Order: sequence, then C-alpha cells, then structure tokens
Amino acid sequence: MSAPARPEASESASVALDRAGARVHAALRDAAAALRMDDLHVPEPRGQLLRPLVGWAVLDPPARGSVDDRFWYGLLAIQMVHEASLLHDDLIDEADTRRGRPTVRATRGAAAALVEGDHLLTSAYRVAAATGSPTFMTLFARAVERTVAGEIAQQRAAGRRLDPAEYRRAIEGKSGELFGATVAWARLWTGRGGAGGIEPGRSVGALYQMVDDALDYCPVADTGKEPLQDYRQQKWTFVLDHVAACGFDAPPEAIVHRVFEVDDGAASVRVVERLQSERVSVVQALQPADGLLDAILGGWVARVAAAYARQVERSRVERVETSAVDFQQVTALARAVGSPKDWGDYFAHHSRSFRFASRLFPEDARRSIEGVYAFCRFTDDLVDEATGGPDEARRRVAVWRSLAAEAYRGNATGVPLADHVMGEAARRGVPFHYIDDLLAGVESDLDPGRFSDEAELRRYTYRVASVVGGWISELFGVHDPRLLARAFELGHAMQLTNILRDVGEDWRQGRVYLPRTLLRRHQVSSADLESLSEGGPLPEHWAPLCEELMAEADRSYEAAFEALPELPGFYARPVAVAARVYQGIHEAIRRNHYDNGTLRAHTGRVDKLRLGWRGLRELRSARLAVEGAPAPAAVGFQLAAHDGAAT
Repeated sequence: MSAPARPEASESASVALDRAGARVHAALRDAAAALRMDDLHVPEPRGQLLRPLVGWAVLDPPARGSVDDRFWYGLLAIQMVHEASLLHDDLIDEADTRRGRPTVRATRGAAAALVEGDHLLTSAYRVAAATGSPTFMTLFARAVERTVAGEIAQQRAAGRRLDPAEYRRAIEGKSGELFGATVAWARLWTGRGGAGGIEPGRSVGALYQMVDDALDYCPVADTGKEPLQDYRQQKWTFVLDHVAACGFDAPPEAIVHRVFEVDDGAASVRVVERLQSERVSVVQALQPADGLLDAILGGWVARVAAAYARQVERSRVERVETSAVDFQQVTALARAVGSPKDWGDYFAHHSRSFRFASRLFPEDARRSIEGVYAFCRFTDDLVDEATGGPDEARRRVAVWRSLAAEAYRGNATGVPLADHVMGEAARRGVPFHYIDDLLAGVESDLDPGRFSDEAELRRYTYRVASVVGGWISELFGVHDPRLLARAFELGHAMQLTNILRDVGEDWRQGRVYLPRTLLRRHQVSSADLESLSEGGPLPEHWAPLCEELMAEADRSYEAAFEALPELPGFYARPVAVAARVYQGIHEAIRRNHYDNGTLRAHTGRVDKLRLGWRGLRELRSARLAVEGAPAPAAVGFQLAAHDGAAT
C-alpha cells in the first residue's frame, strides 16, 4: 500500500489533515452560529466534513487566507444536504445504528427522521442563498436534484449487473454531484470557476463512492453499518467485476471468500489498485496547487487498503489449524494473568513510566487503562514465550484472537482478560480492527524481516503502538477519525523511542527495526550492529542516526502535544506526563553517549518527577493560550505494545 502524499515534509499527512480539519470545523461552526441568529435551522457541524474539507483543499493556498463567511455558507449548505441524505438513507435501509450510534429513526421513529431530514434539506437552500451568488445557487440546486435522481436510478437498477459506463453514471449522480458543487464553488471563489461548472469535481465524488462500495465488502472495515449491505440489496458495484460475479445468486460469505481468500486475496489487490489508479486520475485532472487534496484522497484509498489487508490477515489467521491443546494452553495462560484487581500490579511490574503517569487518572479510568495494558502485554508475551517456535506462536495468536472476538461479541469465554477488556471495548464503541491490527503487528515479529524504508516502519509502529492510542481514545469517547490522528502520532513517537532504546536487545533476539534506508544514509552495516550489541565501538555515524530518529519521534511528540489542551483534565494530565516522561528517554540515550547496544536508557524517579512536572506546566500554558477558543483535536493515552514497553 502506498502512503498518502505528505503536504508538508516536516509532518505526517495525518497531522496536516488534522490541522486542515480543525480549520474547516471551526469555520463552519462559526458560520452556523451566525446563521442561527437569523432563525435558521443549522445544526452543529459534525463528522468528518469531507465535502467542506475537499472544498478547502481545492482552494489555492493564497486564497485560504482571504475567504469570508460567504465561502463557508456555501460549504455548510452542501454539508447539510449530505446530512439530510444520511437521515433518509437510514430510513431506506431501516438502520438502527450509524457509525456505532443509534439513528434518529431508532431513537425517535421514522416520522421524526423524515421530518428532520426534510428540515435540513430546506434549510440548506436558505443557507445557500446567504452566499449571495446566483451562480452557486444554480449549481447547488442542480446538484441536490441530481443527487436524488442518482438515488432513484440506483434503486431502479437493483438486481441486475451494470456495465462500467452505467455504474460510473450512477455513482457520479449519487455521490459525484455534491462533491462537484463543492469543487465548483471553490473554483468560483478563486476566479478559476465558471468554465466546467460542476463537472471537474464529480470524479472526486465518484472515487468517494467507490471507496464506500469497496468497504461495504470488507467485514472488518467497521463502517458503522452491516457489511455487504449493497450485495444483500442487490446493488451492483465495481467490486463484483473483480470476482467474476454475474449476479446475486451466491451467498454473501462466498463473495467475501472470493475477494479475500482465493489466490491469497488477489481480487482484493485488484480492487485497491483500481482505487489507486482512480485517485491518480482525479489529482491529475484537478491539478491542485499543493498536496492537501492528494492527501485527502490518498487517505480514503489507504483506508480501503488497510481494511482489506486486515481482512486478508484475519482470513489467514482463521485458517490456521489449532488443536484442543492449543486452546487449553492459551486459556490457562490468560487466566493466570488474573482478574481486574490483579492488573494494577501487572501494570506496575512491567511499565513503571506508564504506571507513574496513570496515577493521575480517576480510579475508573485507571482500571480501564490497566486492562488494556494487561491485554497488550499478555498478547506480546504469548508470542515471545512460545517455546515451540513460530508455528506454535501463530496457533496461539489464532486461539487468542478467537477468544477476543468471541468476548467482543458478548459471549462469555471464562477468561477475565478477554471477557472484561473486550466487553468494555465493545460497549464503548471501540472498533475490533484495533485488536486485529495489534495481533497482526505482534505476530509480524515472528518473521523479523527488516523494514526497507520509513513507510514500512510507520506501518509497523501503527500496528503495535498507534492502534493502542486509538483504542484508548475511543474507550474514552473520541470516535471521530480526525480526532484520532494525534493519538496515532503519539504511538508512533513512543514506538520510535522504544526502538532506539532497545537496539542491542532487539539484535540479540534476531530483530532489527531500523529501516534499511536509514542505515544506508548513515553507512551502518549489519556487522556494525552486531559489534554494537556485543559492546564493540559505536559505528562512526551512529550518533547522527540516533539523532535523526529522535528528531522524527520529537516531531510526532509535539504534534500529539498540540492536541492536549482540548482534552478533559482527567485525560490530558496523564497524557502530558506520559509523553514527556517517555520522550525523556532521549536524554538518557544521550547521557549514555548513544550506547544503546549494551546499555538500556531509562528515566529514574527524579527524572520522572522533573519531566512529568514539565509536561503539566506546558499543558497549563497551552490551555491558557487557547482559552476561549477550543479546537476539535484529541489524543489518546498511549501504551506501547512492543516487547520493550517496560521502562
């Protein structure tokens, strides 16, 4: 999977998008507040706000500093139409939940959902009129009408195969029109508009719908709705073209098998490649002035690639043949970890730094943190302590995943570590894909092939560390993907710190986490690493290599720290302490003169107090700086799952 383009070389695409999202969210919130003063029905902007975000990305960078309320009124009107369509979709699909939350239909009834959707739609026309642009009103009215027409066309086509051209027309109507109006409005604003009207942006909406269609066929995608809903409703999508389907006769599970299991998921690869090609075409057609739009579209495709990779991995794990003996061994080991009352001691023994920070949590939240840590640590040990080699470890992972999945579904397994931790995760809306990714990341240590570049390293750090930050963030109620970006950055930072601290220890276990590109840049060979781990002299360029990786980690620490002022106090304080204490390991590495081959860098109690106090002081200053101007950003308290997590 290719990584999304980086809008700025000094930060990850996710952080750049997070900042853009915060800007768009704040501007739409202010625009909505102003319009409410005119007695307009305008709800608080929510969700990912993809259409307004695309509109912002299409603007030439110089124009972003000169937009006024009229620009945001146009994007807000488009967003309101989209939200109205979701209410109506829930009625058509008879959906009780959307993205893990009850729908209006489920909580207030079908009539209330219908009226609320109609009110949003009619209010959107008044908001559009507030732009004062007759050209936009024409584009907007056409886009709304064509969107509804697209839905009608799709309903009429149900039950039959569509050729590629007919499918394209359907998705450009259903989803392309609103994105088309968004792009047209941004171009009008910057004087590039007029010509082409709504057409250039339709391809953005078509890509978005293809992404949505692809995710519908992936059970682990956690889209907030039942998987294969399109197939069950006999709606033809491009995914079926890649599995040689002729109709809707095969059961849904057979289609999943064709996409993700036949020829090791060859069809899933073709689907992702099709989306990548579509993304490239869209960017080439629109020729944005910077990389922000490409990062947005790349993020959409990357989500499919990641979900499809998880589904292929899950299918592979589920095919691992396990025995009753494997089940008994894993169950006994998991029960030995004890119950919630025992996990605090388990936490304290294995992770002094995180235990130090976690004391700032209220008792209930700390118990949840201890459970997540115990689950992650046990998972790691399950693989590391398998005496029967990689095959036994893989069987253990397969058994543990099945127990976790069963507990997540609400079925008692008799293992407190699974039943309690997974049960709480499910109740609080934590997607199971975090657990899937964690298991895949830990299992990847069984084949410790070296990472070729930094992108492969980041994928690894996401699996073994960032997902835990996302898990805990969602455990505490942060579900918006935009708000999770900083949690992932903190996980990346902490895992890089782990890797730097444990170079020698990892080498002695046959593992190298430093990517080849980094080693080549600093002229460090395998022989150098072996000598370093045996107490030999440091390679000539070893200190600069360590500093480069620490600088990368520091950027991610700072990106995460920017979000802390917007967290509730009970959450922000321990995160600030944990981040600064863990980052302090860099100081210890320097004090050890970069000898991380035989010396283990750590922070002593005095260092922890000093660094923790620094984190709290910086948090207080940052909060004072933004007082009265909250921005929508959040970060999770990160617990590293890598085997070097104990500090």
